[in-house]
Amino acid sequence: MAELSYYKQIVNSYIKQHALLEISLCLPDDISQEDLGKYVCAMANTAAVKRAPYIYAFWGIDEITKSLTDTIFDLPNLQEIANHLSANADFFIQKLVIEGKRVVVLEVQRAYRNTIQYDGIEYIISGNTLKNLNNLSEDAKKLWDIVYSENENDFTSEIAKKNVSANEVTKYLDWKKLFEMLEKPLPSSPLGVMSVLSEFRFVSEQNTGKYNITNLGALLLAKKLSMFKTVEYKAIRVLIYSGNNYTKPAHEQVGGKGYIVGFEGLIRYINEHLPQIEYIDGALRKKRSMFPILSLRELVANAIIHQDLSEKGSPIISIFGDHIVISNPGVPIVEKDRFIDSPPHSRNESLAAAMHRVGICEERGSGYDKVITYIEENNLLAPEITVHGKSTSVTLRKEKRFNKLTRDELIRICYNHTCLNYVQGKVTNNTSLRARFNMDENERYKISRTFKQAVEAGMIKEKAGTAPKNREYIPFWA
Repeated sequence: MAELSYYKQIVNSYIKQHALLEISLCLPDDISQEDLGKYVCAMANTAAVKRAPYIYAFWGIDEITKSLTDTIFDLPNLQEIANHLSANADFFIQKLVIEGKRVVVLEVQRAYRNTIQYDGIEYIISGNTLKNLNNLSEDAKKLWDIVYSENENDFTSEIAKKNVSANEVTKYLDWKKLFEMLEKPLPSSPLGVMSVLSEFRFVSEQNTGKYNITNLGALLLAKKLSMFKTVEYKAIRVLIYSGNNYTKPAHEQVGGKGYIVGFEGLIRYINEHLPQIEYIDGALRKKRSMFPILSLRELVANAIIHQDLSEKGSPIISIFGDHIVISNPGVPIVEKDRFIDSPPHSRNESLAAAMHRVGICEERGSGYDKVITYIEENNLLAPEITVHGKSTSVTLRKEKRFNKLTRDELIRICYNHTCLNYVQGKVTNNTSLRARFNMDENERYKISRTFKQAVEAGMIKEKAGTAPKNREYIPFWA
């Protein structure tokens, strides 16, 4: 899986003492679940002070020599730990086997716009030791200055509806859907609901005892977006065309609910209206969607969390006879050729964290990789990523025979195949790319020509030390 390769790279960087992982630490095998939760809290706050996007802890590595030592640490119940942490805490644990040794990696996202608490207490790491932030006034002030200053001029933290009671909040926001997706029991009182909504930054409490609903809360949990003038224009639109021409009239469906509340319904609607292709299954002729819905799910989620909320417009899904286009306002914050290997970043961290927490977004480092995996499994063209002024679009097109592919299409497929294999620790060679195209041994020369074109285009390069007869290739950035 892509995330395994991602975390192996993290371990390798720590062992080689890469500067970005200098503030990471090693934890003991016998750490209690309570102490682990406090460390998650402390790591998130410490990362914010150090202005690092993520911080890591390891089991199975010697902290001084940075050598692999093996570990007997058992993975904890992440949900039980999360229940004690602030709702905006975002962390993940991955177990690995490297050189025959068992290693466990804990990844914690920095506190962003709010500090992280464990059972209501803020912790931080000071001198490699877990400390209660209440006893460190200077560090506390520094942390608070950093995280709360980030609330300024942020669209998601601005007010969508002012001074409403707790009962009114529950009428505007579908809080039950949130608790359902979090797999949490429903609170017995409105105040219990408000506590969780506040932790997610969906609402903020006022001195009057009433609440403000933030744009973030309205965007994600609105029962009806039209009830919030500040975000109603951010509703997702689905355009269905009868052919392949933009100029022809299209049927338009505009989402009426918040992104979390309406996401599953949106994906079902898209799936129901995708173009179909026929295939033979034994003696039967059957139909299936032209595009894998799992790829589309990831791409739609990406369009939501990576949109530039300061720009006009909203994510748009345009469905044509032989292709689909998913677009969002805003240009990518990483180079479009580095979507597969780049560490995860989002211009809307609080929005992305919430959607990740409820299970809409993939684990870090695996979302776009999975898109390419499903594309390869269905022998489709590699996605076309296009930046138009202040917006970004991703286009998926139907399957084409190898001999019908253009030079640019072949290079893009070859590059994506090479990137995917590289981050998964697999080899890219003539055999692997032929398997990607379902081609026979006697067509090796066609694949060799494709590799040559991709090398000439500067998208891949020959791997040093590999023989010409079975040359291996790696991405240009490797």
